[in-house]
Amino acid sequence: MKIQTEKKTTHYSINQSLCTFCAGCASVCPVMAIDVGESESRITGACIGCGNCAAFCPLGAAEEAGKKSFRQD
Repeated sequence: MKIQTEKKTTHYSINQSLCTFCAGCASVCPVMAIDVGESESRITGACIGCGNCAAFCPLGAAEEAGKKSFRQD
């Protein structure tokens, strides 16, 4: 019997131009899939697509992968 495994995909991404690297999104991620650095944040393949990061971010920096943000300050 062959067991199929799903390829892990990142459901969300971080818009670097909006991110302030506050790490709030990482604090609400239930699977710790967000790496926040000093000059870049990224969501890893461990993302389960829960949307907590997008719901938390007041700047809209966490967004669904493939969707364009129309927010401009």
